[in-house]
Amino acid sequence: MPWRPPSDDAVTKAFSIIMASMSEENGRAFVSGDNNAYELLSSPELARNVHAVWLAKSCMVRKMDLYVARMQHHRNLALPVHRLPLDILTLIFEEFPVWSPSKDTTSIIDLLKVDHGWRTAILNLPELWTAFPLDLPPKLAPLVLARSKNLPLTLTHPSMPARKYLEDGEAQEHSQDIDEIETMELVPSPLGAALGGSHRWRKIDLTLSCGLYESAEELLEAPTPALEVLRVLVKYPASSSTMGPFTLAPGPPLKELALHRVITSWHSPRLVGLIKLDLGDTKSGPSTNQLLRILSNSPQLEHLTLTDLQPPAYGASSWSSGPVLLEHLKTLHVTGSANKYISALLESAQFSRCTSVQLWDGYVINAISDEDARIWSMGNEQTAAVLGLNMVGTERRRLNILIEWRGIRFKNQDSQIQEHFDLDICRKNLHLLLPLIEEFLTTWDPVPDVKLKVMKDAPLLSLSAWSPLLRSLHVRGSKHCRKALVELAKQSSPLGLGNVSWICPELSELTLQYDIDDQEDYNRDIQPLYFLLNQRWSNTGSNGLSAPQLSSFTWRGNRDAFPTLWRLKAELKEILPSFRMLGSEL
Repeated sequence: MPWRPPSDDAVTKAFSIIMASMSEENGRAFVSGDNNAYELLSSPELARNVHAVWLAKSCMVRKMDLYVARMQHHRNLALPVHRLPLDILTLIFEEFPVWSPSKDTTSIIDLLKVDHGWRTAILNLPELWTAFPLDLPPKLAPLVLARSKNLPLTLTHPSMPARKYLEDGEAQEHSQDIDEIETMELVPSPLGAALGGSHRWRKIDLTLSCGLYESAEELLEAPTPALEVLRVLVKYPASSSTMGPFTLAPGPPLKELALHRVITSWHSPRLVGLIKLDLGDTKSGPSTNQLLRILSNSPQLEHLTLTDLQPPAYGASSWSSGPVLLEHLKTLHVTGSANKYISALLESAQFSRCTSVQLWDGYVINAISDEDARIWSMGNEQTAAVLGLNMVGTERRRLNILIEWRGIRFKNQDSQIQEHFDLDICRKNLHLLLPLIEEFLTTWDPVPDVKLKVMKDAPLLSLSAWSPLLRSLHVRGSKHCRKALVELAKQSSPLGLGNVSWICPELSELTLQYDIDDQEDYNRDIQPLYFLLNQRWSNTGSNGLSAPQLSSFTWRGNRDAFPTLWRLKAELKEILPSFRMLGSEL
């Protein structure tokens, strides 16, 4: 039921009482609102009456607002949030930063203003004050250090994009000032206070702009006996700009290290016992031996990430200290980094329980290197582990392979297991590497079930080499489609051996996809297609030995570019019921 306002009579009486009080307090008569006497007033008297009415109104509004605020306060005290125990409130408060320069982000400092109960709780919870942002206003630095008591601190500096300092309309006008603004981001006066408390630092998490290395190195080389986590990311550098090298002060081993565009001494005794290692964006990464030494000293390592990382030109090329056992490794991601790292990991490390593997060297090189030969050497169990081939059980593993002009990509995303494997190798002369890969896969026991996709610009490959592997084949472009039509109509062993005599005897899915600019050629498209269907999948074919029927045979091509073939669609489907034709525009 909607609320009804007070009656006009009640409002008039209330107004008369208020104006009577105004007259009594000021020693002069003001209109009471119950008549139209103001029509007889002169201009000066009318002005005084208007002022009196406004004053009376403001007093009433202030009084009513105060009364409403008190009622809301008592109502809020009954809300569940005000009955939460202190430990639950603490968990909620921990989700907020100590301070934020953005008005859109609520911080612990803001929560102090909510009510007296929250203020008391926050001021007496030192764990809420253990994050020390280096962009903290100077007047707040002593408060944070005092309220955190003697608990370990987390030193942070999240970089703020320069354009946040400028209004949208000013961004173009002041774009030349952006670099200067970014350079001003780090290390205001709280730096001195932070250095004074370096013995309490448990975690350092810095995102820096270029030009600030000297101040940051002073932080990183300070005594840090409690430090467990070190993360430093340098943003907006010049193409060859990196920070360091810096040397960590002596202390206990770190648990987590993440450095991007940052160089340190890779021989530091603190780089042992790591749980997480994340390095990237530098041409001065550790040598393969230095990396393997760090890994061998970190048997509990769970996460390893190398991104756009290059080792130095010097250093031993092989690891001679035995296998590196990483039995707790869960994720291994090497992307855009030198092939030496991939080769070293596959040759010297063992990570049989790793469930997420992504290896991509990212560098298109011309020649096949010694690292390639070692990666694809027959019986290399680590390469097999990366591809998911050495899982427990005798079932054939499912392996997705994509061949492009720039390289070859392996994916293992078997729905029956939780593991995910991704290996991407970039080579210009990919045709020189393919024989190594073909031999490696076909000699593994059991051979994998391969779903192969060959892109238009990929080098031509012989299906006979892939014959025992292929369960699904998808080729794109006329040169690959025409080659597949010819090869699949061949037999690879003497007659009389039944289905095994056909190339790719386990093939169950086939897709031939012509590009939109490909044109029909009767002798290379239509005639070979007819021959293949009749030879391989009809009883009238070669000596009456038909291959198992495909579950799917999809031909895709432009209707206008292949008019004759499209007219023969029904006839082709009579030979092979699973045959279907789709336009290339789909």
